[in-house]
Amino acid sequence: METIKGTLALQRAETLSKMGGTFSIAFFPYSRTKAIPDRIKMKTYSGCRMRTPLPKDKFDIDGKHYLLFLNDKDEPRSCYRSLIRAIGFSDEDNKLYRVIWYE
Repeated sequence: METIKGTLALQRAETLSKMGGTFSIAFFPYSRTKAIPDRIKMKTYSGCRMRTPLPKDKFDIDGKHYLLFLNDKDEPRSCYRSLIRAIGFSDEDNKLYRVIWYE
């Protein structure tokens, strides 16, 4: 699986969403308020589009740590950016790239 830097992946997803395209994403869910189960399963969504960020007062931590997106059913979803593990883009037939955050 090819790799892509995390910041580049998010920029590309945002640009593609503005042009009417979609992306696929795979990440580990995490909640600071809910109990963590023994085994965490990776979540995968396809047909996603970026959504506009919420005002800063809606988050108890800085909103730049979140990726806000709409899934294929137009349901709002979010995840921590650093927990994204793979992303694919519709202009490349959703070929998945492994996301590298730290080198």
